[in-house]
Amino acid sequence: MYPLKSIWKSLVPETQKLPNKNEKTQVVDTILSELDYHIKELDALAREKEQQERRKNTGVDYSWLISTPPKTYEIPQLERLELEELCYKVKPEESGKILSIFRDTLYNEPQTKDLPKIMKSCISQIIEQRPKEETLSDWVSKKTMSLTKLRHHTRISPSSITDPEAQETSSQTSVDSFDMKSSRTTSISLQDYHGDMESLPV
Repeated sequence: MYPLKSIWKSLVPETQKLPNKNEKTQVVDTILSELDYHIKELDALAREKEQQERRKNTGVDYSWLISTPPKTYEIPQLERLELEELCYKVKPEESGKILSIFRDTLYNEPQTKDLPKIMKSCISQIIEQRPKEETLSDWVSKKTMSLTKLRHHTRISPSSITDPEAQETSSQTSVDSFDMKSSRTTSISLQDYHGDMESLPV
């Protein structure tokens, strides 16, 4: 027996299947849904406080006479579009941080109309805290400095260069000096030998 899910896939054509939302759209929907939820919550709390104040002042509760539900605050269209555009700049891994900061600000009990501005501020704060991305000019400058340092460390001083001609001249000078010393020693030895021969008795 075929499962119901497989039968449904075979019956629904590909053109009618809902496309999967990309990550950017999911981030935008998550942030705006969070904002709308807290707007409704703050509106409900504000109405409840207002009714409590009215009961304290008059001693009578007329809230049960209200038949139509009260109108909640709605974000102006232009402000909502600006907020959506800012939300599209948020990375998926940043959405959790934004919502956490936004929820922390609610402990100060802000007014409902201030919530969109607070959400904008939270998003801008996270975006500004991103590490600076390396541009092409920064990359070229870094590579140039690296090559300059490499050349500086591998530079050869002139004194460390061994010249073959100079080495040959030096060795030849040493040989000539040795030959001169040897000939001088030999001549001195011959003179001493002749002197000894003359001193012998005849």
